[in-house]
Amino acid sequence: MKFKSIALTLFTASVASIFGTTAAQAASLSVLADGLDNPRNFDWDKNGNIYLTTSGRGGDGEDGRCIPSPSAQFIPLCAGSTGTLIKITPDGKQETVIPDLTSIALTPFGEQAAGPADFKFDNKGTPYLLMGLAGNPAERDTTLKSPTLGKLWEVDLETGSLIREVADYGQYESDFNPDGSDLIGNPYAMTIKDNTAYVVDGGANVIWKTPLDEGGVENVAAFPILPIDQSLLEFPSFEPEGEIPDAPPQGDNQAPSAPPSEGEATSQDFPITFQSVPTGITESPDGGFTVAEYSYFPYPEGRARLYSVDEDLNIEETITNGGNGFTQLTGTAYDESGNLYVLQHMNTSEWKNILQGGEVIGDISSSIIKVSPDGTRETIWNGNGLEAASGLTYRDGALYTANRARLAETGQLVKIDLHKGGDKPKSVPEPASILGLLVVAGAGAALGSKRKRQEQKLEEILDKVEVL
Repeated sequence: MKFKSIALTLFTASVASIFGTTAAQAASLSVLADGLDNPRNFDWDKNGNIYLTTSGRGGDGEDGRCIPSPSAQFIPLCAGSTGTLIKITPDGKQETVIPDLTSIALTPFGEQAAGPADFKFDNKGTPYLLMGLAGNPAERDTTLKSPTLGKLWEVDLETGSLIREVADYGQYESDFNPDGSDLIGNPYAMTIKDNTAYVVDGGANVIWKTPLDEGGVENVAAFPILPIDQSLLEFPSFEPEGEIPDAPPQGDNQAPSAPPSEGEATSQDFPITFQSVPTGITESPDGGFTVAEYSYFPYPEGRARLYSVDEDLNIEETITNGGNGFTQLTGTAYDESGNLYVLQHMNTSEWKNILQGGEVIGDISSSIIKVSPDGTRETIWNGNGLEAASGLTYRDGALYTANRARLAETGQLVKIDLHKGGDKPKSVPEPASILGLLVVAGAGAALGSKRKRQEQKLEEILDKVEVL
């Protein structure tokens, strides 16, 4: 709770000192749950209780249940029973509904976990839990010994158990590889409409359609690749092992290539895959769905796109009405007026701000951007306590998201009230002259929290040495 008070105090002081109290009250952020391990997506029951998935912090690797991470070279993903489904009551009480769910995460840091990824009720009130994977599904049942990953499950909230396997997306990816690229599965988010689940998979780069009663995969469609000329991509300044591969040959599912320009880095950690990486889905006012993409390493800024998808999984990139030009999207939501809200996980490429393994070295601020039906955009919230967020839901004049969603121990569920200070939502002013000040405020809160934890760990180590 200390993190919340620091962040909000800095935000209020910074904005109020420049704009006065009216601007400072444009919106308010409150923390509903704190101290979580990789919190992700959520839903409400009819009584207003929130059910939130936490992907956990993986395992310690001592049992050998580890696989290479597809997105963090040299750092293994190791399995453990640290994922959970938690319940948050309207009065703020928190309890674990389903403990000890399988989780895999970067070891020993617990960052970027995959496990419990989303939770939704269908139109009859039946609960469903989506389990992520973030790796080669062929290694799920063997090396990881984690058969619950990469699947959609019906669950029993009374007994806290998985009672029916509804769909196995990991096996389908392993057998058929729908997008024709690397074999990686990671069901990330879902929505349920008319007793049918629509699941976006950031590893397989597809959307799955599953009838909840019959189960299985009724349909699947791959998202188009994100073609960017290699010479326009920006890479980390360090020079890791491995040569930058040539871009794939041009074609229906390929991207254009170009030789590196003079002075450009000639080596990098990861292959360039030109994939879409869908991470957010919500039902749109026209009865279809709006899907947001994260984009591929090195996470080019201003390139992430929105898609329109119908119930038959026909996919169309939303070129008009503000449908592109975003960075690392991880959530979408509509309000009752048809305004779309999109969540940027970070405002700049993640490698600039956080090292593989979870050490924060820069500004990991997230932002929420409102896109009106005519395409007009305004930033509703930028940083100021919102960091590395994922998942977005609109409900009764407020936005909800999982904060610090890729980190262990410091994750949160937060609520951003859009109506504070008036009857209508207002955007936080963002003149260029004050952006730096707001960034410093958000960064100061994060660094202060991290420094405190480091001091505590150092004291523990010194105590042990003194005893010896």
